[in-house]
Amino acid sequence: MVELKHLKAIQALRDTGSVSAAANLLCLTQSALSHQLKELEHRLEQGLFERKTEPLQFLPAGQLLLQLAEQVLPAVRAAEQSLKQGVEASKSEIRFCVECHACYHWLLPAIKAFLHQEPDLELDLSVSIQHQAIEALLQDELDLVVTSDQRLLQHVHYHYLYPMELRLLVSPEHPLARQSWVQPEQLLQQTILSYPVPQQRQDLFRFFLAQHAFQGRVKPIEQGSQMIQQVAANQGVAVLPGWMAEPYLQQGLIASLALGEEGLWRPMYLAWRLQDRLEPAYQRLATLLQQLLPQQAQSS
Repeated sequence: MVELKHLKAIQALRDTGSVSAAANLLCLTQSALSHQLKELEHRLEQGLFERKTEPLQFLPAGQLLLQLAEQVLPAVRAAEQSLKQGVEASKSEIRFCVECHACYHWLLPAIKAFLHQEPDLELDLSVSIQHQAIEALLQDELDLVVTSDQRLLQHVHYHYLYPMELRLLVSPEHPLARQSWVQPEQLLQQTILSYPVPQQRQDLFRFFLAQHAFQGRVKPIEQGSQMIQQVAANQGVAVLPGWMAEPYLQQGLIASLALGEEGLWRPMYLAWRLQDRLEPAYQRLATLLQQLLPQQAQSS
């Protein structure tokens, strides 16, 4: 009935004095923490604290859980530390995630080179955590994240890698193919081929079409190569890093256009927690990533 997350939430409430501040401490949204607390109160069939009081006042059930948290959480942390020390004595694992699907093409050679240089480390590339990777990082579910979004700066270090230009890819037969760049209005009726990522997380919609009402169609496709092949067949348009399209451009199979007159550029980062025992290894991996970047990124 009572889980560790509930004990952490109760302790954070005591330490901060409000739900909003406790949510920030736990790296959660205020609505998520409120839902978590209400769910616990529903299970217990009683309230935990007086809402809208300053300072926050705990009810008897909340006080009992506070006492439990003070007993249980230190013991759990001690056990976790002992387990980690046992793992460190043999081989350390770095849990890794990429929020940018298109980055896998140049990331894997860098990982191979890194592991050759660091025989005492293992890299576990996670594909199950994609859209809330920074939050997972702070919940100790991940150690490293490749991302283009900086958030929760008070807890996360972002190592800048390179600027990535996103380009609009179209078929040579497409009406837009003769242009060097496009305006947002020209994409509002298009069929957009994209990775299966929520629309609100896609840079095209977040930064280029944010002020416009998109009325076209979004067609999800798992693989970037399949996406480009469908673009070549004039089945839609796609927005991808320019370097991914180079082999197809050289063969005349597709055309590449800038998104806006200045282009749409996104910075790429390698992110890790501010205080992390393996930071020197992370720095070495970041250096390798920069050395093995796509040629277009290096020349930008």
